[in-house]
Amino acid sequence: MRRSIVPVTAAATVTVCAALIAVASCHHSGGVREEGTANTDSAAVTAYATPSAASGTDPVKLLKKDRKVAADIREDLVSCGAHGSYPVEARFGDLTGTSSGAPTDMVVNVSTCDDVGIGSYVYRLQDGKYRNVFVDEQPPVVAEVSDGELKVTHHVYDPQDSVSNPSGEDITTYRWTGTQFSRVSFTHRDYGAH
Repeated sequence: MRRSIVPVTAAATVTVCAALIAVASCHHSGGVREEGTANTDSAAVTAYATPSAASGTDPVKLLKKDRKVAADIREDLVSCGAHGSYPVEARFGDLTGTSSGAPTDMVVNVSTCDDVGIGSYVYRLQDGKYRNVFVDEQPPVVAEVSDGELKVTHHVYDPQDSVSNPSGEDITTYRWTGTQFSRVSFTHRDYGAH
């Protein structure tokens, strides 16, 4: 499923492009190499920022009010296209052990107009309100719930790669410790020949 496109300011475009150039110039060093697909077990998916039926919370409003979200991401988050949707995807699952049968933790991914993930966040339901407990704003990034853990994926680029054709991905797995997310594993996956 492709995300919608959102216009961004020149400053945000420069920031994303600089990050992609930095990523493209990096080479993988160390870690475990793994092939295959991740098992995702999100209980509900709300894409492109309509209020969530699962929680009654609008992820776009949540992002725009959240001071832990970078100012340029908050300010550049506007609706796009004729249908007025946002490039925001919200997934629900149990990552922090707060739910009693219903998935209440919300993983929110934000993209740019070029479909590049620029921010991933986890919101934990506490006292009836969602509180930000995880931020990754190093593009390209996307987060998901997998087997009760948080998996954060960053695409890896070789110097010759286009933005739409990365060479591989780095996947970091985090587990909730009771007060924060702690890194438990790292894997690198090569996509093979382009």
